[in-house]
Parts: sequence; C-alpha cells; structure tokens
Amino acid sequence: MAIEQTARPAAQRPARPRQRREREEELLVWPDLLFPEFICAVLFTITFILLSVFIDAPLLNRANPDITPNPSKAPWYFLNLQELLLHMDKAWAGVILPTIAIIGLIMVPYLDRDTEGRGVWFGTKNAVKIFGFGAIYASAINILLILFDAGKFEAITRWVPGLQPIRETQLDGSEVLVNKGLLSVKDFEGRFAWPEDLRNIPVPFNQQVCDIYFKDLHLWCNFHLNLPGIMSGQVIPLSLIFGFTVAMIYTVFMLGWLRTRRDLMLVLFTGFFFTFLVLTVTGSFFRGPGQELVPPWGIVVDEG
Repeated sequence: MAIEQTARPAAQRPARPRQRREREEELLVWPDLLFPEFICAVLFTITFILLSVFIDAPLLNRANPDITPNPSKAPWYFLNLQELLLHMDKAWAGVILPTIAIIGLIMVPYLDRDTEGRGVWFGTKNAVKIFGFGAIYASAINILLILFDAGKFEAITRWVPGLQPIRETQLDGSEVLVNKGLLSVKDFEGRFAWPEDLRNIPVPFNQQVCDIYFKDLHLWCNFHLNLPGIMSGQVIPLSLIFGFTVAMIYTVFMLGWLRTRRDLMLVLFTGFFFTFLVLTVTGSFFRGPGQELVPPWGIVVDEG
C-alpha cells in the first residue's frame, strides 16, 4: 500500500497549503482604492457647485498694479506662512521652518517602520488621548502666542523691567512718552535699553575681505550683526517653538501615554497639524488692514 501511495500521479496528490503571506490582507487598487476616491471626488464637486450657487464669491475689481488692496493676503494655503512671517525672521518663517516640516513629514514612514496597525485610525492604545491632548495643547499655545504678539497682554507685560516708554502722537500733533507693556516679540529689540555696540557687532575678517563683489553688492565688507534683532526675530521665536514642542512630548510621556515610536510620531504630527490650522484660520479670518488682529466682521478690504 505504501508503494502504491508514493507511485500515484502528481495530479492526484493533495495540494500543498499556500505559504502564508506577510500581510493578512491585501487591497487592490481597483476597486478598493479608486472607487472610494471617485465617490469622494463626485461629492466634493457637488458640494462646490451648491456653494457657488447659494454663496457669492467675494471677488474684487480687476487687478490694478497701481493699487495694493489692504489687507493683501496670499492664497489660503499660504496664509499660515504669511501669519508666521508676522512673528519671526523672514528666512526662518518663509523657507527654513517649512523645509524642516516637509522633511519631517517625509521621514515619518522611515522612522516608524512598525507594520502593526498600519493604516488604522488611532491604532495604538493611547492614540485618542494623545490626539486630544496634542490638539488642545497646540491650539491653545498658538492662540496665546498670537494674542501676545498682537499686544493683547500689554496690561500684564507693562511691569517687565527695562522697558522704555513709547513716543505717541496726540490729536493736536504733540508727542508724549507713554509707558506701555510688550506689544510684540519685536519689542525685545526696540523697547529695551540695549547697548549700541550690540546692534553693530563686526564679524571676523570684516575689514580684511573687502574686494569680493557680486555686481554692486559687497559680499562681506562692513558686514555686522544686530544682536537685539537676532534675539527678537530668531532666538526667542525658535526657543518658544522648540521649548513648547519638548514640553508637549514630555507631558505626554509623564502621563504614561507615550510608549512607542508611533505614539511619538502621532503627538508630533498632531501638534504640527493644529499649528498649521490655527495659523491658517488666523490669517484667513482675523487679519484686517495692516495685518492687524481684528474680528472677522471687522475685515474690510481697502482697494485704495
């Protein structure tokens, strides 16, 4: 019998069980991906058509190069950067920080390589708690910092030692000195009694390399550093960003919620997303003429 069993044709032998795949389930591009995307695109288009029928677009007159509207705003997807430009150095706000953020988002799949729970909303044990805390924390901190930089806490910061009074023009044209608190981060540069030497610090080889030119631009000669400007435009804003980010991560860790690398990515992404959201909403609905902070109903576009 044993000999007969081994001599059976290969077609009659029982099939081997298929080797188990690494992933428990596979999804196909069609229809698992493309069909839901198509439905979302249709619903999105219908929603925009209904909005365009019932709500008029706030269009202005034809563009005139001789007239700059006030306020003049970037497209909504850049308003977060425009808002950030009001609070810190232009190079950091417009180039360096966005580049760091984009590189960080690109690196997330390489830093979190765990396949368990991939593609699942709130896939870790404490994900919901981390998301809720990060959303409230990032939103509150950004709102408070924006209000501070708009001078809304002037009555509190009036007692900061070392502040110089502000020269204000009265209705009759006379000028008087008024004691006020910090109105923005820029006041760290202009309102404190910085020694004049700190506003004009020479860099190494400042006078030795004076023969390098690019067209009419001196590349090095007479180049000086403004320490108060560096403090108000770079050191203080960047320290606040880094400090509040570390404080958020440390708080989540001390609460016992941060236990995996995915938890860390979640808290960082939540903080980034709600910072992006608060800056965009503020730039869209709360910046009036002269980029002053006003309520939404107070925004009136001056066409010149």
